[in-house]
Amino acid sequence: MNKHILTTIGLVGTASSFVFAKQPDIILIMTDQQTASAMSCVGNTNVQTPAMDELAKDGVLFNRAYVSFPLSGPSRASLFTGKTPSELGVEGNEKGIRKEDMQQNLGFQLLNAGYNCLYAGKWHVHETNIPTEGTGFRKVCNMNDPVLVEQCIPYLKEKSEKPMFLVASFLNPHEICEYARRESLPYGNLREPHIDDCPNLPYNYPEPAYYPEALLLHKEATPKVYPTRRYTDDDWRKYLYAYYRLVERVDKEVGKLITELKKNGKYDNSLIIFVSDHGDGVAAHHWNQKSSLQDEVLRVPFIVKAPKGQGLLNVKKEKALVNINLDIFQTICDYAGVKTDSKLNGKSVRPLVETNADKLHERVFAETRMDDLRGWCVIEEDYKYVLYRYHENREQLFDLKKDPWEMQNLAKDRSKEELLNKYRKTLYGWNKVIKEKMFEKQLKQYDN
Repeated sequence: MNKHILTTIGLVGTASSFVFAKQPDIILIMTDQQTASAMSCVGNTNVQTPAMDELAKDGVLFNRAYVSFPLSGPSRASLFTGKTPSELGVEGNEKGIRKEDMQQNLGFQLLNAGYNCLYAGKWHVHETNIPTEGTGFRKVCNMNDPVLVEQCIPYLKEKSEKPMFLVASFLNPHEICEYARRESLPYGNLREPHIDDCPNLPYNYPEPAYYPEALLLHKEATPKVYPTRRYTDDDWRKYLYAYYRLVERVDKEVGKLITELKKNGKYDNSLIIFVSDHGDGVAAHHWNQKSSLQDEVLRVPFIVKAPKGQGLLNVKKEKALVNINLDIFQTICDYAGVKTDSKLNGKSVRPLVETNADKLHERVFAETRMDDLRGWCVIEEDYKYVLYRYHENREQLFDLKKDPWEMQNLAKDRSKEELLNKYRKTLYGWNKVIKEKMFEKQLKQYDN
């Protein structure tokens, strides 16, 4: 056995004398609707996130981490079970996961491995607040960002022989949904900014040529979700200002949690994972909210801080493709010493946290559903292919090296037909894994 394998199963030392490595405390910190670029540690000067930056400095930041489904309910169901939303039968916020899948979720997995499993804040699998029983977790508090950390303090002070698994799940920057509708914000309204204080519009602000008609029709049909149809350029700039203030609002809460973890001796030797359940359109292609398969919505912050002395410090992994939902499940189980089902498709990121390795998957996949509109995509190092079920321009192909802003849809380029067929077949092959019937109908012609 090599050293990594021995570490993974909890054994370190010489061949003649092994020592059982203590299971680390594990802290999973989640935000809601935070796009990957919304942190100052990735160079965004429109937002200041000292707490997130501190975690990145003490660990590894993954630049290419994607969700399996850009909507809270399916994404969270996927993360806590390590299965795709299609495998779970969860394609919206209205449906929870089956009892047999819940019995295999992270709460029960780590509870059975000897952990005290605690959950504070937003659950949304599918209820907003976690039930008091049936999940493997001990409920700390309901969703309420301003008091979440305070409610966690008694549990952080508890002395126990058992390791702790704590999920701290915050709402923000999700309040941007209310802001876009001109509603009052749950945790207090923001001041109206002067336009000179607002961020400039992003390079990919315009709707590009050959943009999927299905997305435009969906946006028009659901104005409550996308109340931006009449937005001026200045309205979009104010939207971005508000969004970044809400990111800063949740960063302050993350900072409070870090302070309490340090105060109670829970920071240095814990595995701490920071992630969001999906991103936000942040004005790219005139998009707010989630659900589309564009980069700003699919790609999220992902930081892993290993227990002290066991991982890299202040490192950015620029190339490693991560599916946060499938891979976080495997990563947490790996560090906890839990053996997972071999049929699961995720991979632990632990080797990338501990070594200079920069490759995890050849490709990652994502899916979505907006009412009866289904969509799927495959992302590789250089290219991204998207397929929506209905209407004009339902295919998109992007050269991510030349066009990371997804402005040039190469699906209309005849010279790319061979490449298109490659990704059509790749998606069809993925469907043989997840067995999604609607997907099969769309791509069966490429099964050869």
